[in-house]
Amino acid sequence: MNFNKFKKIVEDTRCTRRFKSSYNINKDDLIDLINLARQTSSGKNMQPLKYAIITDDIIKDEIYKPLIWAAHLKDWEQNKYEKPSAYILLINDTSIDGFCAIDSGIAMQTIMLGAKTKGLSGCMMASIDKEKYKNILKLENNLEPMFIIALGICNEKIKIVNTKNNDTNYYRDKDDNHCVPKKSLKEVLIYDN
Repeated sequence: MNFNKFKKIVEDTRCTRRFKSSYNINKDDLIDLINLARQTSSGKNMQPLKYAIITDDIIKDEIYKPLIWAAHLKDWEQNKYEKPSAYILLINDTSIDGFCAIDSGIAMQTIMLGAKTKGLSGCMMASIDKEKYKNILKLENNLEPMFIIALGICNEKIKIVNTKNNDTNYYRDKDDNHCVPKKSLKEVLIYDN
């Protein structure tokens, strides 16, 4: 793959909040994504991350209830036809000394990029009910839910826009497109010698 193809995948990999809920993701695709994530870099190579795939409708509903979607969008709610098809829960094995937060970021972005190559979209979230998820999945004491990725087929238009007045809050424009402000290269590249 050349740089331009990879760049396009990165640009197209945005957090999706509206999905086609009727779509069922092939479980093999979800396993492929976890297999990809497990091969990424890990601090000290300790590999503290574990994963749970959630596709069962009843469990998905329980996982969905406490999630906070689109915190910057006032008066926005996801309707029942926009819910994700599956979730991947990232879990920290606290019995392993590692850098779970860093490893999670690497793994989540890898899962998101891999999902995009399979025609899927996702939304990474930290606003989860860790205790509830631990109980639902009957996780052992050393297994702590960290983050979740909602996955499915995107059902919205998402576009990258330039920041204005350093405001990075995402928003919906007049056509209901999801707009994601990004700082310019000039703003983030602070040293070039």
